[in-house]
Order: sequence, then C-alpha cells, then structure tokens
Amino acid sequence: MRFIDLSHPMRDGLPGFRNDPQLRVEPYSSMQRTMCNISRVTMSSHQGTHADAMSHFLAEGKSIDAMPLAWFYGPARIVKLPKEAGEEITAADLFKHQAFLRPASRVILNTGWHREYGTERFFEQAPSLTKEAGEYLAARKLRLLGMDLPTPGREAYAIHHALFAPEIETVLIESLANLDAVPDSFTFIGFPLHFAGGDGSPIRAVALVA
Repeated sequence: MRFIDLSHPMRDGLPGFRNDPQLRVEPYSSMQRTMCNISRVTMSSHQGTHADAMSHFLAEGKSIDAMPLAWFYGPARIVKLPKEAGEEITAADLFKHQAFLRPASRVILNTGWHREYGTERFFEQAPSLTKEAGEYLAARKLRLLGMDLPTPGREAYAIHHALFAPEIETVLIESLANLDAVPDSFTFIGFPLHFAGGDGSPIRAVALVA
C-alpha cells in the first residue's frame, strides 16, 4: 500500500477566490518567548483543497459536520478530461465516461488544471463545466465528485444547487492536486475538519493505492 497526497500545500499569502479571506500563516508565539512555536492561521473555509458542504449554497442544506464521514472515503475513479484555460467541459465530454458515472460512485475529474495552482490564473481562467454538464452529473447521483478546478464552473450557482439538492447530496471536492500521479482506480480519503455548522472545510486528500 502507498499513499499519494492529493492536497495542495498551504502557504502564507497564496491566492484564493476573489473576496475570500487571504490565507495568512503568521508566527504568534516562539520558543524564545514562550518555549513553544505557535502560528496564527487565517483563511477561508474554502481555501486550497477543500470540501463544500450543502449549506455553502442551500440554506437548509447539510453543514460540513452533519455530512457522514463515510461519504469522504471509498473507491474512486479518475476521469481524464484534458482542458486548456477557459475551455468548457460539456455533457458530451462526460457521456464518453458514463460507465464510471454510476449512482453512489466517487469520481475525480482530472483536467490538468491542478498544475496552475498558486497563480491568479488558477482562479480567473479555469476550465468550466457547462450548466448542462453539471446537471448531467447531478442526475447520475454520484456519492462524491472531485476535481482539480477551484469551482465546478462559471455557472457555479446552478451547478452547486443541482449537486446539493436534497435528493442528490453529492460531496463536492475542489482544487485537488497531483492527479497525474494516481492510477485510474484507487481509494479516496479526504476528511473535513469538524467545523460546527460549517459551510466547507480544507481537507487532506489522499489516494490509497494497492
């Protein structure tokens, strides 16, 4: 067994979504002052590699602490959809992989955009699911949908609402890293922090490979 890290490193000053709090990791206490090192961390609940809770977009949706831990663990499948800056992921792109888009499955979309993480371009020019593609994925009733994009697409409101609907409740994992290093099939592990009432959380996403 081996573990492959699918999370981007958290560094002071990394770019985030426009209008989100910037990631700050600052010294708070030192060994010289108090005999131990402590840092102060300020960030968005959707910083870096993270999970969205249903309550991120739905007033009555599940908060991150109400989502069963089993949702964040299990067999997963990579779907390769190479895209350049600003390109669309269409429903037709997804139809080619429909054999893997089964109810209760865990699917990770690898567009190659994870290589742009840490740049302003990562957020401003990312590839995008179309509204129809997002609705198609919602209709497949996946247990978990991961991606190397910072958000599913430019139609973020409609796509999130489709995936988070009470009869669907697909776990959405965004900004995954290192997807070129994993095989097509593996075990996904990516637990959120236990934020009471939280709308999302950074995760340490890992691929467990036999």
